[in-house]
Amino acid sequence: MQRANQPPAPEIEGCSISHFNTTYINMTAPHNLPPAEYYRACILGLTGKDINENIQYSIEPTRNRFQPPREVTLVRDYDSFLSFTDWLPVKSDLFLYPINNPVDTLHSSVHFKVPMSTNHGQADRPVSPHRVPNICLGAVGIRTKVRLFFPRLYDPDRKDVELTFEEKKGLYEKGLLPVLRNLSPDTVTNWPVNYEGAQTRARKTRGMFQYSTRPFSGSRVRRFGFDLTTTLAAAFPWAEQMLFMIQVQGVKEAHQHHPTDMDKAEDALMNALSDFHYDDLMEEEHCYIDVGLELSEPGYAFQWRTDAHRELLLAFTDMTPGQARILLKSREFAVDYSSGLIQLSGCRVPVPVRNNRDPVYFQAYTTDKALIQHKDGGRHSLTLTGKAALAENTPPYLTRLYALYFDAKDTHDCAARVERLSACFHGLIGDDSVDTLQLPMGAAQLLDSYFRPTAHSPFRADDSMDTLQLPMGAAQLLHSYFHPAVKVISYTPKQWRCVRLQAIIRTLRLQNQGPPDLRFTSPALTLTAGLTWLANGLHSRPDDGSAAQNLMCAILPLTYDYDVDGIQIIPQQQHIDNEDGLPFCAHGAFFLRDMVFPPIADVPRMTRTHVISHTSYKYFFGCDFNVLRNRHYPTAYIPRNMIPKSRVNTQKGMSKRHRADIPEPSAAFADLEYDAPPPPQDIGDDLPFDERLDLPPGLDEAFALTVTKHWHQFSSDVLQKCGNMKGNPLSPSHCRLSMHERLLVTDDIYRETNLALVFNRVQWKRAHPVEWREAFDMFFPPPGTAPRLQPQNYPNMTYWMEWADMKRDKPAPIIDAIRTKYWALFKELYWIPKPYNDRLWKYTQDSNFVTLPSTHTSSAPHLLINPGRCAPTWDPERVAGDAVDETEDDEDEPAIHDPDYVPAAEWIDNVPPIPMRIYMRQEEEESGSDTE
Repeated sequence: MQRANQPPAPEIEGCSISHFNTTYINMTAPHNLPPAEYYRACILGLTGKDINENIQYSIEPTRNRFQPPREVTLVRDYDSFLSFTDWLPVKSDLFLYPINNPVDTLHSSVHFKVPMSTNHGQADRPVSPHRVPNICLGAVGIRTKVRLFFPRLYDPDRKDVELTFEEKKGLYEKGLLPVLRNLSPDTVTNWPVNYEGAQTRARKTRGMFQYSTRPFSGSRVRRFGFDLTTTLAAAFPWAEQMLFMIQVQGVKEAHQHHPTDMDKAEDALMNALSDFHYDDLMEEEHCYIDVGLELSEPGYAFQWRTDAHRELLLAFTDMTPGQARILLKSREFAVDYSSGLIQLSGCRVPVPVRNNRDPVYFQAYTTDKALIQHKDGGRHSLTLTGKAALAENTPPYLTRLYALYFDAKDTHDCAARVERLSACFHGLIGDDSVDTLQLPMGAAQLLDSYFRPTAHSPFRADDSMDTLQLPMGAAQLLHSYFHPAVKVISYTPKQWRCVRLQAIIRTLRLQNQGPPDLRFTSPALTLTAGLTWLANGLHSRPDDGSAAQNLMCAILPLTYDYDVDGIQIIPQQQHIDNEDGLPFCAHGAFFLRDMVFPPIADVPRMTRTHVISHTSYKYFFGCDFNVLRNRHYPTAYIPRNMIPKSRVNTQKGMSKRHRADIPEPSAAFADLEYDAPPPPQDIGDDLPFDERLDLPPGLDEAFALTVTKHWHQFSSDVLQKCGNMKGNPLSPSHCRLSMHERLLVTDDIYRETNLALVFNRVQWKRAHPVEWREAFDMFFPPPGTAPRLQPQNYPNMTYWMEWADMKRDKPAPIIDAIRTKYWALFKELYWIPKPYNDRLWKYTQDSNFVTLPSTHTSSAPHLLINPGRCAPTWDPERVAGDAVDETEDDEDEPAIHDPDYVPAAEWIDNVPPIPMRIYMRQEEEESGSDTE
């Protein structure tokens, strides 16, 4: 039975991506969109629910798939290469690092294990290379790294695989230097005599290091590797059984070839390994090459279908259906959802090796992330942080990302790739192994996609690709979705990513513009974390670490059916009986569950149900909930990071020079001429160069240009001295212009009748003609005017001091001529600040002035309006535009044996967080995804 006051359940309506996009665009297309429609569109873009029609859209990406036959371009390539050997297989010049860059140390998984001798007298055991202490020895070109691995330093409890200072010092002084002195005595003079000296030479001014390289001739590299191995093993027990790792990355475009051309395949492989001893490597066991197969078609964007993962494994490995089914359910199998769509995804998985032809690692992905490919902090794409989401009303990163998506939606195609990392010399070049990375006839029937409207004309067939024509009735493993072909924003369907990103941007802007006491509550911040998670998941594999799974429990719909498709957390066997609600994707996409929008709440937020933990707050925002709220909404002080960027620091000292380009002399000063007497000089040859008194460089400057610059300086200085509201550090400056803009203004700014373009608030009155003239005399005192007792503002304005110098150095007739010209320009101005004897700007409330905007009731700068002009207008332009974590001793709480019990100190807004057992990954790894 439905509870009272509970709205009826929405009607589920299946739709294609293009239909959903069109629905959203039609909803947002009208100009001056009413607030209710604005909020409705945001909710639709984030939850898939139309609250007016009570419809829940369910995305079905395969609705508009095209039907074979298709003609697909197929390219095979070698993407990367890895080898682990006890000798150095490089034959090209090697560039050695005296000081290694820690970034080049192998910290991330290579997806397979290598047998290594970790203990003396014991058999080799397989270990993950990124768990073994290692160091980058050097480079071969820009794509190849050479690393040293020290299995005897392996310790499962060791926290960091970076070598210690003592280990690096021993490697340098007892290994590298002795070997180089023996093999290349003519070049060792370029090496510091000890490791401390190498650090001193590499250290830059601010303590950072410059990681330069020293070349070593390729003709002696193999001997260098042998001598380094024996020398280090003799000096240090921990250097015994050292291994060399060669890693070549990101070279797929350089070694493409047709899958069926065996000669080209072998030539491409030999070319890819041209820097190494190819024939000898052929005999090595632990060498692996990443072989890729890429499918593409002009005018289409291919995406792998989620329900095709089993067929992909069967097509490109030697697994049986039963083995593939087991692997699909294993924890190692990773699904990489595309753009937050559940039915479209690639996959990655280490493959248990059963024979010489099976890969050790398999992945299927698409190339749509190439637009934002960017390695940073363990991630492989651009990301939005929680801190950046809170910093500005609209994070610039999201604005740029939306522009990138929108510009690429009509022109950027997307290819689908499969890659196998295989032991490369077990018949890699033979016919059988090549067939596994062709488009097998059993799996070659693999395409479905949306038609782009402009792609109805037939494509020209390529004779060499005839065998790749996909037959009718084929099993479809690929999916390619609709690209809008029209570029007009208001009237055309947007790409799915553009639609979702716009809803994210608008919701985040509504949040950041809201009152801070509602902005920094747990439900609102949970939604903020969810928006960053959604935005980052549009172009990368959605984060599924522990903190992200905790967030999913708070933002995604929950289910109690653990076998349902789209479930995001698989419960551990011992927790199944707890009947926990677990997050899942109910309607074909990562749609959020119910949210609260205006007018019910001024700040959009999640419904108040689950809250995320302090640990998850630290992951998403860099600090726990209490510190975050105190940092952005403190009650005892105003933190500096809350001061808006629209508040410009007052220019207390001497004003800065006007920065506009060198102007042409103003026509108003064209007839001014003055021949200045030559200044003193002494340029005798007997004087040191730095003591010569040369003529000033601007002596030959036209006098009209000098006066023009002075007038511009006056225009800039007056606004540079406009200040801020006292006692209200969160208010924008009185003047709307930034300091940079104030340095570029001319007198045109003083002709502006819409004062809202220049100020945030003003007080104005129309000047009497006498008052206007008195103001001019205040700005440009005539010769003979008695100096005032030191006033504010005036002595710190560059134009003011230069005017005093001009009156002192130039004849009175010249000064009178200049003032006459200035007065003619001054009379053309529309407004000026009301100057006072003791200061330039005053802001106190004065009943003789009219306040703009009319709702403002506090201080504002005083302005004079030209006597012969109409009243000003006020039409504001639309401008786009640490606390210490203190802890207190808590009272001891009684011992409670409930496994889901959370101490009150860890509650968020008086609500207990989600039990950790629900979302903590079994591996207990930190949240985050180091995947492509």
